[in-house]
Amino acid sequence: MKRFALCALALAIQSVSIHAHTGHTHSPSHTNEINEWQDKNNYKKGQRVTHQGAIYQAKWWSEGDSPAINTSGAWQFVQFINHENNTPTPWLHAQVYTKGQIVAYKGELFEAKWWTLNETPDASQVWTKVAHDKKNDPISQMSLISNDVVLSEQKAESPAGEAIDNAFDGDPRTKYVTLKPQGWLQVSLAQPQSLAKYQLTSANDAPGRDPHTWTLQGSNDGENWHVIDTQSEQIFTKRFEQKTYHLNAVKPYQHYRFEMTHKGTDDWGYDLLQIAEIDLFTNTQLPIAGIASDASTVFIGDALTLKDTSLNQPNSFEWRFEQGTPATSLAKDPQVTFNTPGVKTVELVTHNWHGQSDTASHKVKVVDPANPWHGFAYPEIKFAHEDTQSEGYKRIHRLFPNLEKTINDVTLQVNQYLYKHYGESPEFDSVTFSLKWMDTLAYRAGSGRNMEIAFSTKYITESLANASDEEVIYELLGVFWHELVHGYQHFPTGAMADGNETHAIVEGIADLVRIRAGFHATRSPSPSKNWLGGYTNTGFFLSWIQDNYDDDFTYKINQMVLTSQREAWEWTLEEALKRILNQDINTLWQKYQVTLGAAPEAPAIPEDQISLVSLGTDISASVQPADPIYDIAKAIDGDRYTKYLTINSQSEVTFSTHGAGKLKSYRLTVGDNQPSRDPSAWTLLGSQDGVTWHEVDSQSSQVFSQRLETREFLVDQVPSYQYFQFNFTNSGQQSNGESVFQIAEIDLLADKATVTLPVVLENFVLLGGELSAEHEGFSQWGEGYQSAFDGNYENKYVALTDKGWLQFNASQPRILSAYSITSGNDAPERDPSSWTLHGSNDGVHWHIMDTRQSEQFTERNQTRTFRIENTTAFTHYRIDLTHTATDSNGNNLLQLSEIGFFSAK
Repeated sequence: MKRFALCALALAIQSVSIHAHTGHTHSPSHTNEINEWQDKNNYKKGQRVTHQGAIYQAKWWSEGDSPAINTSGAWQFVQFINHENNTPTPWLHAQVYTKGQIVAYKGELFEAKWWTLNETPDASQVWTKVAHDKKNDPISQMSLISNDVVLSEQKAESPAGEAIDNAFDGDPRTKYVTLKPQGWLQVSLAQPQSLAKYQLTSANDAPGRDPHTWTLQGSNDGENWHVIDTQSEQIFTKRFEQKTYHLNAVKPYQHYRFEMTHKGTDDWGYDLLQIAEIDLFTNTQLPIAGIASDASTVFIGDALTLKDTSLNQPNSFEWRFEQGTPATSLAKDPQVTFNTPGVKTVELVTHNWHGQSDTASHKVKVVDPANPWHGFAYPEIKFAHEDTQSEGYKRIHRLFPNLEKTINDVTLQVNQYLYKHYGESPEFDSVTFSLKWMDTLAYRAGSGRNMEIAFSTKYITESLANASDEEVIYELLGVFWHELVHGYQHFPTGAMADGNETHAIVEGIADLVRIRAGFHATRSPSPSKNWLGGYTNTGFFLSWIQDNYDDDFTYKINQMVLTSQREAWEWTLEEALKRILNQDINTLWQKYQVTLGAAPEAPAIPEDQISLVSLGTDISASVQPADPIYDIAKAIDGDRYTKYLTINSQSEVTFSTHGAGKLKSYRLTVGDNQPSRDPSAWTLLGSQDGVTWHEVDSQSSQVFSQRLETREFLVDQVPSYQYFQFNFTNSGQQSNGESVFQIAEIDLLADKATVTLPVVLENFVLLGGELSAEHEGFSQWGEGYQSAFDGNYENKYVALTDKGWLQFNASQPRILSAYSITSGNDAPERDPSSWTLHGSNDGVHWHIMDTRQSEQFTERNQTRTFRIENTTAFTHYRIDLTHTATDSNGNNLLQLSEIGFFSAK
C-alpha cells in the first residue's frame, strides 16, 4: 500500500519600512474635518483646506486659485501637516516670508533679508544662504546595489528560481544556489566606488551550503584584481543570519568579486553553495531616503500618515503620491488620502547640504469596502513539467485544457476564505506548476514572492487509473486548494515536524479551507488521539468548530497565527482557541470525538491485577501489515488510536511476555473505523515453552458496538503462562469486497500475586567504553558515530553509505541479554532494516549472537528492544547494519539515533 503525502513550506512576513535600497487594516471611516482643496469649489473667508501636505486658510472669497500658486493672494499658509518644530520649514513660493525667517530649499538653508513672496531662494537676492560647516555632518553607509549594477558569476548552474539575481534583490527569503561547492559572484557598478563594509545573509536551510571561506577582490578593468578582504572558517549560527564585515580605506573600484567556498556537504550529501543576500556599502554624506507608514493598507478616503526615515539629516522633502490627495507634498511627515482602489506608489526624494538622495518608493494597497477584491494581483502562472509522456500527464491536460485559468480561479477563492480583502493577502509574482512522476502526491515550495506547486502524474496514472474523469477533476482541484492555501496562509514560527503544533495548524488550515470549499468529500473524519494529526484530522476538527461555534473561524484562526508573531507569544492551538472562542481545547476535542462515535476509555486495571504487556513483551504476527505504520507493535503500544492492520481476513498474533503469571482476563480494543475489520471470532492459546499450546478461551460471533470500544473477557483456571497466541478472524468483507483485519489494542491481565517479574536490564553502554565505526558519519554536524552511544535520543548517527558496522568495547566482559536500536528523527528509508550482532573477546574472532532481516521502524525516534538467549560474556560487541532503501533525494544514507546493549542486573 503506497502512501502519498502533502508538503508545505513557510512564508516570511513583510516589513512596511522602506529605504531607497530597494500591515494592519481597520474599518473604513471618514472623519477629515479639513478637506483637500478642489479647483471647482468656492471658498469663503476663514475656510481651511489641505493642499500639497500643508493647511491653508482663505483670507477672502476664492475659486480656482491653487493655494500653492496663490495668484490672487487669497490664501494664507497655516502649517505643514505633521510638521515637527525641529525641522527647518521647507520654502513655499505661495507663502509670505518676512525678514529673518529661515527656510530649507534643495538641501540648503536660506534667511530672508526682507519681506518676500514667490521668490526662489537660490535665484533671488532677497535670500541669503546660511553658512554650514559640512565637515561635521553625519556619515552613513549607502548600499551600492541598484538596478544599474551588472551581475555575473563563474558557474551559471542554478536550480529554477534560484539564480544570481536572488542574492542582490534585498529579499532574504529568496536565495542564490549554484550546483558547485565553490564559485565567484561579481558586481559591476556604473562608476568606481569605495567600499566601507559588506554584508552576507545566510539562506533558509542547509547550513552545509553556507559560504565558509571567501575572498573579496576589486578591479577597475575586470582583468587585474586586487584582494580587499579574506575570511575563513566563517560560521552562520542560524538561518537568515546577517553578518557584517567592515573595511578600511578601500580604493574605489568599479568591479567587485566574491570567490566563495561552502562549508561542506549538506544534509543530503550534495556539494552546493548558496547565499540569500549580498550587499555592498559605501560611506556617504548624501541623504539616503527612507519611508515608513502607519499601515500598508488603507480604505478609500482614509488618511494615511507617511513618515520620513531618511539618513544623514535631510532638510527638504519631495513626496509624490500616485493618484493621491494631495499629489505631492514638501512636508516631512505628510498625510495622504486615496479615492480609487488599487496598489499605489509613494515616492520620496530628500535633500541635505550635500545634495539629493536616490528615490525611495513604497507601495500602499487601497481597498474599496464595497468591492474588497478590486486590485487583487494574480501571480504569473508558469509551467515547468518534468513528465510530459505518462498517461497521468495526458489525462490531466485533457481534463484541464486551461490550467492557468483553473489556478487563477482557485487562487482568488482561497484568498477570499482566508482574508477579508486583497490588502490582507500576501502577494506573489509567480506560481510555477509542475507535473512530475513521483511518489509524493503534491508539494508546495518556492521562496520569496515565487511559489512552486508540483503534482504527481504517477498518482493519476496508477492510483486513479480506474477513477472516473469527474473523480480525477475533483481530486486535482482539491490538491490545488490545499497547496495554494499553503502559499497564502500565515505560518507559525517554528520547524515543521509530524505531530507538532506547527505542522498541525499549517496542514489543518489548508484542509479546513479545502473542506469548507467542498473539495474533501472523498475523506471523512474518524476518532483520533488528539488534534495534532494535521491534514484531515486537524482540518475536520477546525471545520467542526466553525460549524458549531463561529461562522468566521477560518479567517480568525489564520489571523491568530499572525497575531502570535506580532505579539511575540508562542503559537499553540490551545492558546489560539482561548483567545478566539474562550474555550478549552480539551473540552472541545472531547465533544468532537463523541460526534465521531468514539467509545469511552477502558476502565482502570484492578489493583490486584497487572498487565503482562506493560511488563514487556515480544510480539509477532503471521501476516505482514498493509503498511509499516500498521505494524503489529501498534497493538501493544498503549495507544488505541494506532492499530495493527493487514489485508487478510485472519491473523495469528503471538506474545512472548517478559513476565509470567496466571491470566484472569484479556482486553481487546477495536479500531477507529470499518466494523467489518473487527475480530468476530478467535481462539486464545497459552504455553509455558512456546512449543506446546493449550486453549485458554474461544469466542465467536462477537460484535463491538462502538469505534475504539474496549471489551474485557474473563478466563478461569489458567496456569502461569509466558507465551500466548490469538487466532483472529474478522467480521466479514468490506463494502468493496476486500478482506481486512485490524485491532487497536490487546492486553493480558494477570493475578498480581502469581506474577514473576521480568529480569531488570541495564544499558552498560552508558557505563563507558571504547567506540568505533566503519564509517565516521557527519561528525561536523554532530552526527558522527559517537552520537549512537551517548544516550541522547535528540541527536543521531548519519553516514553516507548503505551499510556499515558500529562497535562498542566494554571495560569488562558483559553477558548481553538484550539490545536496542532507536530510529532517527526523519527519512524512514535510512533506517537499518537488516543486521547481524557479533560478540568477541579479542576483536579478531567474532561470534554471531543475533540476525534480523526486513525489520521496520514504524515511527520516528522509535526504540525497539530485542531480547536474545545468551550466557557468554564478551568485551567487544559489533553490529553490521544495512539501511532500508535510498531516501527521497536518491541518497544512500544509513542513520539511527541510539544503540543500547543490556545485561541483567
